[in-house]
Amino acid sequence: MKFEKKQVVWAYIFLLPSLIGIAVFYVIPYIMCVYSSFVSKGSFAGLDNYIKLFQNKAFLYALRNTVIFTAVAIPLLMIISFLIAKFLASFKKISAFFRSAYLMPIVIPAASLIYVWQLLFDDYGVVNNLLSSLGIDTVQFFSSGFSMVMIIIIYIWKNCGFCVILFTAGLANLPKSVHESAYLEGAGGFKTTIKITLPLITPTTFFVFLMAVINSFRMFRESFSLFGTYPNENIYFLQNFINNNYNNFNYPQLSSSAIVMSLIFIGLMLIFFLYERKSDYLE
Repeated sequence: MKFEKKQVVWAYIFLLPSLIGIAVFYVIPYIMCVYSSFVSKGSFAGLDNYIKLFQNKAFLYALRNTVIFTAVAIPLLMIISFLIAKFLASFKKISAFFRSAYLMPIVIPAASLIYVWQLLFDDYGVVNNLLSSLGIDTVQFFSSGFSMVMIIIIYIWKNCGFCVILFTAGLANLPKSVHESAYLEGAGGFKTTIKITLPLITPTTFFVFLMAVINSFRMFRESFSLFGTYPNENIYFLQNFINNNYNNFNYPQLSSSAIVMSLIFIGLMLIFFLYERKSDYLE
């Protein structure tokens, strides 16, 4: 027992630097943010900051766009990544090359990506010049509904390779005997994928979903670089709203909007975690 207690003590000692870092840079700032969301002009304001927040049209635009982006981009990313991983699993000789190629967008600097997109889709860019030469009306990609499509495409392009790697690892660990039995019993490829493959890789899918949600909230850098501090209302996200309130020193609105954003993230994780716990992939 003394030896086990010593092991526990040493484990906590080695964990202590990480725990201190998490407390200083995450836990304490979050508690301060929660406190600030209930304070206005140095006095307790209750839920007034949240009431004013949901009466703010800019926040409602940001919330709507964030929900639309999350609801569209994340499922598309997961579906495309799974299909690519499934395709690569059938060609083992070339799969290593393509897996490496799909990781290239992760290491490409964001500034280079933004420069290329501006060169292509600016009002006087390559695409609009091509449309003009063909006698077709030009499109304002950066100030119309196409801006949301552009952000979704950038998000999928940038994160698809990493998700493909994760799905490939999950598919590689599946027992071949299960699929062989299904094929012998007459099950087709689509039915096997829906009934066997997807339930068996539920833990992998959960992790991919987790990373996809985290990376979706990190798209502010690309959005800010392409569309500026105050983009059009189609791509004005919660991150833009938080950043603008930070620049304007409106800390009550900043704190309350940050708490709402974190609650959305926690809610998504909780729903998927409960689904993952209830799934019968181990049976």
